Amino acid sequence: MPGMADVTGDSLSASLIRTAFLAQTRWKAMQSRTARRYMELHALSASLDLFKPGAVVPWVSYLFPTELLTSYKITPMIPEIGSATLTGSDLRGPVEAAAARAPLARDVCSYHRIALAAVENDMLPVPTMCLGTTPLCLGKECLLETLAVRHNVPFREIRVPLPPDEGETAPEVIADVAEQLRVLHEDIGRWTGRRPDLQKAIRLSNRASAAWGNIMSERLAGRLEMDGRLTFATVFLGQLLWGTEEGAKDFERLLSERGRRDLMVPVLDGGRRLKRLLWLHTVPHHDKEIFDLIRDRDAVVIFEEMGQMHLETVDPNEPFFGLAKRLTDNVLWGTSTRRARLDVALAKQLRVDGVVHFNHWGCRHGLGSVPVVRAAFSEAGIPFLAIDGDALGRGGAEQEKSRQAMESFLELL
Repeated sequence: MPGMADVTGDSLSASLIRTAFLAQTRWKAMQSRTARRYMELHALSASLDLFKPGAVVPWVSYLFPTELLTSYKITPMIPEIGSATLTGSDLRGPVEAAAARAPLARDVCSYHRIALAAVENDMLPVPTMCLGTTPLCLGKECLLETLAVRHNVPFREIRVPLPPDEGETAPEVIADVAEQLRVLHEDIGRWTGRRPDLQKAIRLSNRASAAWGNIMSERLAGRLEMDGRLTFATVFLGQLLWGTEEGAKDFERLLSERGRRDLMVPVLDGGRRLKRLLWLHTVPHHDKEIFDLIRDRDAVVIFEEMGQMHLETVDPNEPFFGLAKRLTDNVLWGTSTRRARLDVALAKQLRVDGVVHFNHWGCRHGLGSVPVVRAAFSEAGIPFLAIDGDALGRGGAEQEKSRQAMESFLELL
């Protein structure tokens, strides 16, 4: 058939690039032996298994409780992680070209635009089920439902009510979300014909959560200073590994000095003090220059808003309730007022010099709360900067403008 040779050639090229990327990642892990590099290796290796014939491929939202899947020995495909990985590899050109040809509005989130183009062009595997959660945004739910319709596979969404602006989520609300998770967990077994071991997945997840919770407590107390930009990337990939043996070991590696040494804030000569920044929302994954600028101006991202997840263990006897509470209590879920209150409290606890909000292109959830968050920091007397950009972008006029704004902000501090 006309064009079939081109399709086959593109698929082979993508396969070779994936293989080379895995080999490179394995070499980096063996050289450094740090948690960060091992997490990159294990996340990539597990994801590449999804390309094997007959693999079960669940496309899920970023905050989906992956323990529901790892209990069946299934690896999730998270579109945001897939898109960030592809655009950081030799497949960047082909996937960007495919996304540009797609009949999508230009203001669609680039994470989701790239993911859709990738699956439709054999760069990411076709889903066998699509599983979403209302936290954090509507866009990825639209993506998952679109993929489910196009490929005639099940689509399920866990509906999570907004938490109160202050105080705890009502137990009956958490119980309702827990029941949704329980039913979905049973459905996954029915769709796949597999038997789960949820107790094991929760035990492994709890090991990772205990380690990560310890690290975050030390950071919040000021006893451990880690680079928030690099730490974000580590936890971003780690989302694929909750409930796995590899994930438990990788997060536990962070507890040793050797395991976290490539995530630590450098010590300046002469006792100079670094300007401490709190980073809100996602990050520009491929824009190295803006973080070089921060470093060159003797500043550091000391903490990242989105790293606040999976900090507490789950009761193995009530796993669905614990997994549901992670969704209802996430710091980015709820009204703008709740988010602003939590972020200001976090900034005060960390005693930061300034706060940066990254306005990711197309993210209505993040961008919509910026005016409220900005006003809250202004009232608290904490310097605040919002910069525009594309989390998957690399260079360009918009990012140059953001770097100029960052330079002025750091001079002000």
